[in-house]
Amino acid sequence: MRRIPTQFFTPVCRNPDLVKSFVRGAYREFVKSKLDYGNQDGSSSALWLLSLRITHRCNHRCAICAQWGQNGYNAREDTPKVTGEVPIEVYKKVIDELAPKKVHVYITGGEPFLYEPLVPLVNYMKEKGLTVQIVTNGSFLEKNAETIVDNGWDMVCVSFDGPREIHDKCRGVPGALDTTVKGISAIQKLKKQKKKNKPAIFVLTTISKNNENTLLETVKEAEKLGPDGMTVYYSWFTREWIGQKHTKIAEEKLGITPFAWKGYVRDTTKMNMDKISEQVQIIKSRKSTLPVLFVPDLKPEQIPTYYNEPENFFGYKKCVSPWFQLDVMPNGDTVTCRDFPDFVTGNIMESSIQEIYNGEKHRKFRRALRSCEDGVFPICSRCCGLMGY
Repeated sequence: MRRIPTQFFTPVCRNPDLVKSFVRGAYREFVKSKLDYGNQDGSSSALWLLSLRITHRCNHRCAICAQWGQNGYNAREDTPKVTGEVPIEVYKKVIDELAPKKVHVYITGGEPFLYEPLVPLVNYMKEKGLTVQIVTNGSFLEKNAETIVDNGWDMVCVSFDGPREIHDKCRGVPGALDTTVKGISAIQKLKKQKKKNKPAIFVLTTISKNNENTLLETVKEAEKLGPDGMTVYYSWFTREWIGQKHTKIAEEKLGITPFAWKGYVRDTTKMNMDKISEQVQIIKSRKSTLPVLFVPDLKPEQIPTYYNEPENFFGYKKCVSPWFQLDVMPNGDTVTCRDFPDFVTGNIMESSIQEIYNGEKHRKFRRALRSCEDGVFPICSRCCGLMGY
């Protein structure tokens, strides 16, 4: 069960390239991948989304981050580290291979702008006619505002976790919000001066104990910046027992012992669910020029269940993400889910995308996922790949 975010139709339609890309993506996700889902060998020809976790490095330390947060797998002593960076020449080779397929490129980190050749790489993607989406904490937007606007980057998604004091607390960096606001404002000013619609600016908020009481205020602060849209995530998390259940299945079906889920283990039963529900209801009912999308799509009365029963899938099933998406880790390893990089299927420095995407390991994962009850692993119950798009 997937839902198309109709709130974002208007801002996306301002960019004809995005419209074409997202229509293409909708076909490959909702039609082609579901046809390929039935391929007994696990093969797929529906690739649309290339997701690059382009660096592990980050200058923020968000408490709930599964990589560098309090329980993050890159910060723990008992889990492997997912680190590294790939030379720009390798990425260009990947883009040359995939450009004819008109994939959409999603770039995240770490903080993407800490990958030194990010700007020339994205500009190269644009030269090849691809649409590109960057997820950033906003630290380097002001510095790069002009090239972002001049080269027509398509989407810039910026973390925005609350009013100044709250945002800085969530990010673990004093002055973080001021830097973000300056960056967004610089881009908006240049777009107006140069009469351009790109990039679309989206702000991203993740609900946590630090900002659960200021959601309405966060939306009001975001409105002042005039972004094209706002996404509020209820947060991705799991419990120890779900992780152990997932581990048993992964060991049986894939021959691996997964580790990344440990970065998502959190006790959410102490969240102020009544306050969150109240604010969500107000935000959804108020008139605003800012489209606000809540992910996953829950009714206010379902919010306590979301936090108290992380095994509840709310009807989401048969994840098809591995049929239309390829995720690349900072060291070039390819995996089947960017948030759970446990099962490595290849490396872009050693093999072509075609060799990887329909290689035996990638097909093995698709077959294993499809064989599970409802076509999902236990760990998928709080995952953006299933519930987010």
